[in-house]
Parts: sequence; C-alpha cells; structure tokens
Amino acid sequence: MVVAAARELFCRHGYANVAMSDIATAVGIGPSALYRHFRGKQELLHAVTAEALESCLGGLTTAGRGDLDALLHEFAETSLARRELGVLWQREARNLPAEQRAELGEHLHAARRALAEQLTAARSELDHAHAELLAWSILDVAVSVSYQHVDLPAPDYPNLIADLMRRVATAELPDLGDHIADRPSTEQALEPRSRRESLLAAATRLFAERGYAAVTLEDTGTAVGIAGQSIYNHFASKHDILAAAMNRSAERLWLDLTEVLASVQDHADALRLLILRYARFALAHQHLVTLIVTETEHLQDDDRQRTLQTQRDYIDEWLHLVRAVHPAMSPAEARVRVQAVLTITNDIARTPRLRTRSGIEENVHRLGCSLLGLDDTAFVEGRTEVTPTVRSDR
Repeated sequence: MVVAAARELFCRHGYANVAMSDIATAVGIGPSALYRHFRGKQELLHAVTAEALESCLGGLTTAGRGDLDALLHEFAETSLARRELGVLWQREARNLPAEQRAELGEHLHAARRALAEQLTAARSELDHAHAELLAWSILDVAVSVSYQHVDLPAPDYPNLIADLMRRVATAELPDLGDHIADRPSTEQALEPRSRRESLLAAATRLFAERGYAAVTLEDTGTAVGIAGQSIYNHFASKHDILAAAMNRSAERLWLDLTEVLASVQDHADALRLLILRYARFALAHQHLVTLIVTETEHLQDDDRQRTLQTQRDYIDEWLHLVRAVHPAMSPAEARVRVQAVLTITNDIARTPRLRTRSGIEENVHRLGCSLLGLDDTAFVEGRTEVTPTVRSDR
C-alpha cells in the first residue's frame, strides 16, 4: 500500500515535490509509522522503481524462445498495466545514487538482451548492432505509454502498442556502423565569446548529467571559470537558466518545423522530413533533450505551464500531419504513434552506445517512418529520394 501510494505521488507531482508526510497522509498513517518501513524518501523511491521494473520487464527475461508475436502482445499488455515505468525510470530514478541506479538499470539491460535474443532467433540475418537497436526501441515503445495521456478501449490499445512493437521488430534498417566520436573534447571545442552563452551551455550540460537539483550556481560558474556570484550579471537565478535552456530547445524545434513546412508541399513528405529533422536535433543536442524529458518539473509554475503548452502545441503539429496522411486514423491513435516516435528518438539520443554509431540518424528516420505508416524516404538537402526497402501499410 505504501509503495503504491508513493508511486502515484512521485509520478503525478515529481519526487522533488513529494514529502514523506504526503505519502503517510495518502495511506492514512503517521510519518513515524512510515519511517518504520522506509528510512527515507530515497529508499522508498528505490523500492517503487525496482517494483515497477520487475513487474513490467520480468516476463521478458523469463520467456522461452518461440512466438515473438505473442511475446510482444503480452509485453504490450503489461506495459499498459504499468504505465508509470517510463516516468519513474527516465525522470525520477535520476534522484537515486549512481550505484542504485546502475543496479536498477541491470533490469532494463537484461530485458534488452532477452529481446535481442528473441529477435535474432526470429531473424537470423540481424547483426548484433541492429538487434540491440531494435530491442532498445521496442522497450521505448513500452516506455512511451507513460507520456501518451490517452485512453483507448480494450483490445484496441494493447493491439496498437503490440503492432508498433511488431513494426519495430520487423523493420528493415540501413547499415549501422562502428562507434564514432561523440563530440569534441573540452580541449578541442571552441567556446562562444559571450559569457552568457558559455554559462547557458555549461549549465545545460550539468543539469542533464547530474540533474537540476544537484547542480549549484557555483558548479556552473566553475565550469566556465568565473565566480558563482558573477552569474547574476547574466541570469537572475538558477531557475532562469533552466527556463532559458528550455526556451532555447523549443525555439529550435519550432524553427525546424517552420522550415520543414516551407520546403515541401505534400503532407507525407513534410512528415518524413520532420522525423529526420527531429532526429538530427535530438542526436546533436542530447543535453537539451534530457532536460525536456527529466527536468520540466523543476521550472517555476509560469515557466512550466508555458513550456508544457509549447510542447503540446508542437506535438499537435505532428498530429495534424499524421491525420492529413491518414484521414481515417483516430486522434488518439495518431498521438500514440507520434509519442512512440519521439520517445524512441529521445532515448536513442540519450544513450551513448546507440547515439555514437555511424548511420544511426538514418536508422532512427526509418523507424519513425515505419511507426507512422510511411514508406521510407531519405532526404538530402530538402529533396526526396524514395528507397522502397520498407513499406508500412496500415
């Protein structure tokens, strides 16, 4: 009962905004009684996340080789029954110590390895790199249900999630090469002359790597070689730095979308190009993507509401294009599909072992096209070259 109450509160309000007294109140006991079961909020978060991971992913690691289609359908149903997994793992588990997070992460890696083995058993032509990418992407489809906020009647919802997992599992992907350099080292990278830009870049990286709550203004100042107090010449507070980073990512995405719509005249071409442009943005700016996924709750109320509305408006543009291409598709189904594409792209961008492989951009693009029911098309400087290796008819 305590774990269930904590799970709901952490997912709804965010770990940082929930006190042990809130959890005690939710289960109708005094705080002292709660501390007899858990020594603190962090220990409770560990228990909540471990339980969610085991409940959602345990079936993948114990399944025998055999019917991949049946396995994916069962996994889809489990994912919908435990929709909180994505929020708990991607957002809240960042509040755990590194060793605990690594321990919990082994549940995820075990599930990924099990799925990769199932995929290679079903598709003998898959190499290790593609099997890993597809397995990870199937897990991301499961995670995406945490962010969909839609309800479809049974059996439509599990059938749709299972179909998206199946599209990933059966996707024919372009070459995926060796790992390449992730980004220039600090010694090699050029820095902007603007002190404000340097501070914003350093803070964005630190917030993404450590979590907003764990970073001080002094940390940010040290990263660019100035005293913490000097930051106030450029930003009024740490909250303002986070808001500026969020606004930077939103404006970049809207600029990309505007350029996409101005460069094509066909809705399907616009959607194909938008998938590619979003993949390029995410792969090049993984720290900004991490802030979008994990740190929005730390914005002050006005900034948070503005950011969330901007995100909703941006996704609505995707939904408009999807429904223009597929007029018979319901708004709910379109939202589920788009969220799956965004979640897969975001997670690949935030995972070094996937992000740093040559050819990953093309692979992400093709997965996105498949999930949105588009034939695969490669984009080169705004023109299209159709390569009919993947056809995803609804």
